[in-house]
Amino acid sequence: MLTPGTRRLSSAGRALGVIGTRGSVLPLLGLALAAVAWEAVARFVVRSQLLFATFSSTVTALWDLFRTGTIFLHVIVSAEEFAIGFIISAVAGVALGAAFAALPWLGNLSSAVVQAAYATPLVAVAPLLIVLFGFGVLSKIIIVVILAIFPVLISTESAFRSINPEYVETAVAFGAGRLQILRKVILPAASLGILTGLRLAVGRGIIGVLVGEIFGATKGLGFLLVQYSESFQTAKTLAVVLVLAIIGVAPNHGLQRLEYCLSPWQVSRPLRRQINVE
Repeated sequence: MLTPGTRRLSSAGRALGVIGTRGSVLPLLGLALAAVAWEAVARFVVRSQLLFATFSSTVTALWDLFRTGTIFLHVIVSAEEFAIGFIISAVAGVALGAAFAALPWLGNLSSAVVQAAYATPLVAVAPLLIVLFGFGVLSKIIIVVILAIFPVLISTESAFRSINPEYVETAVAFGAGRLQILRKVILPAASLGILTGLRLAVGRGIIGVLVGEIFGATKGLGFLLVQYSESFQTAKTLAVVLVLAIIGVAPNHGLQRLEYCLSPWQVSRPLRRQINVE
């Protein structure tokens, strides 16, 4: 005979299984619905492959780009620019955000500059950066850093400042040292905010790569996008856009999984409702 506690654990296990299944199926269903909508709009609304290619023709064009090897060099260049710029933004953004939270006077001193820089359309200075740093990888990395660092910095500072002081006081009361408090209290409590900033930075980093390569590059997905769009090869243009989307989705999904691993105490609302009902 199952005790109430055992039944509750069993209900939690079943609910976790249901939520895990839904979590893996629903995104795929959403992608399928988006592909169907894309195909329907292109075929029955726009009705012009020159203006808006169908999803099927875009996938075919994407397959041809990979089959012939045309796109490989450009993917490698764009991925390298994004990866280096994103890593620099992540490290610098977390470090600066933690410093601003630990030193309130420093945060107050720089808050106006940070907010102004974040709100300013920094894409407008991309041509100037390309003139200053050349058409190579360096200028694209700098553009990515300028666009991606601010979401990380702001989210990190907010995450550290929103930590409940009672958590730290409780750890001190139990004899925890500074390193233990940092590793077991502060970082876990701030991890969700930091990862949220990193996920926001992924999209801005992709935009940075694209903008830099459109304004001035001899290779990369942005360069390829300009070439195909100027020659009205709509299917290939959208195929390049799909590749950019995949480059953005992959790290975003990885950060989301990392969020689940670093926050095991976070129980979702559907799980709570499922447990309570049963």
